[in-house]
Amino acid sequence: MKTMKKAQFEIEVDKIWDYLLEYEIATEDELRLVTSINGYNIETLNSVLFARTGYRSLDQLEDCESE
Repeated sequence: MKTMKKAQFEIEVDKIWDYLLEYEIATEDELRLVTSINGYNIETLNSVLFARTGYRSLDQLEDCESE
């Protein structure tokens, strides 16, 4: 059970990382710097997303963009 949660966590973090790069919200160097300081986790990547877009999560951004 613990392994499954970790796998889901890694998938979610990778999804946010890829989105930030694909939509040029942040560069890979920027993400590496921030995650090396604050940790490679959802909260850190959501902080980057918020700083650049004003959205608190990828879900919130996708919901607002689809409206």
